[in-house]
Amino acid sequence: MKVHSILLAGGSSDRFNNEENKVYFPIGGKPALSWALETLDNSDKVDSILLVVRDEDWEKTNNVIELVNPNKLSGVTIGGDTRHESEYQGLVYLKERPEVNEEDLILIHDGARPLLPSYLLDELIDVAIKYGASAPGFNSDNLMKKEEFKKEEIQETIVEIQTPQIFPASELWKSYELAKLDKWQAVDTTECVSKYSELEAVVIPGDPRNMKVTFIEDIFKLEQMI
Repeated sequence: MKVHSILLAGGSSDRFNNEENKVYFPIGGKPALSWALETLDNSDKVDSILLVVRDEDWEKTNNVIELVNPNKLSGVTIGGDTRHESEYQGLVYLKERPEVNEEDLILIHDGARPLLPSYLLDELIDVAIKYGASAPGFNSDNLMKKEEFKKEEIQETIVEIQTPQIFPASELWKSYELAKLDKWQAVDTTECVSKYSELEAVVIPGDPRNMKVTFIEDIFKLEQMI
């Protein structure tokens, strides 16, 4: 079983800055996207990385690739107008790759969450391998204790589901194709899979450093965490 990652960098930044895609805004002296790309590339548990970007961001994307020089980058593809459409485009790309099999795991991470801790990434992959799927949750009294990864204790009340969210390739491909037929879009990966599959992600404690950049003020918060 391999673990393939999709790093989303194609979203709009309406609440951030209409002229700047937030994933390329500098944090700690380098583009936000480079942080997550480095984390994925440095993980011994991740086998490949696919970047999903906006067509107008090719130059910025190439600059990030040159800066990080990732060894596991398998490709770059163009996303859609929404997060769901970008996820779909990434999944279609991986399905056409001969090295990606149905039993492999695919993790989808938001490039606007630059400070993904390495320990959290590895923990999520371990849980997904053991239980089938995983996601990080934050700010919930019902979150699992880290030493109590029991599938029957999946939470129902989560304030925020972070990324990466990890599922088997087969479940993702099936769910997103059914969503396309229904002309329906999910807010994130877990919502789409839960609608079309009986597989539920085991939610483990997230990390405050794994916050999403939504407003310009979030950049300053992340700068303080570095």
